[in-house]
Amino acid sequence: MKNIQQLRTKTESPREQWVDVTVDIDPDHHMVRLMESNGDIHEYMSSNVRALAHAAAHNRGRAQWCEKYQQLLVPGASNVSGGIPFYKLEPKPVALSA
Repeated sequence: MKNIQQLRTKTESPREQWVDVTVDIDPDHHMVRLMESNGDIHEYMSSNVRALAHAAAHNRGRAQWCEKYQQLLVPGASNVSGGIPFYKLEPKPVALSA
């Protein structure tokens, strides 16, 4: 019989973890750049980029990212965004070559 720890290890993946990131936003292009503490950079798109930019500025660009759910949590964002601390991000479209 398997113990709970063995079952947890099989069902949890690193993708389900929330990681600390720094957020850099280009509102004109709806682009969100996430920088992990190890230097990895990921780019995403957001349809709610202006509200996200406002929330991130309020929090000095600090946030947490969950890759599995593609959710960005900006702690304290509800103070400036009307109660929305989570933002859904979409993968950046891949440019097609000619």
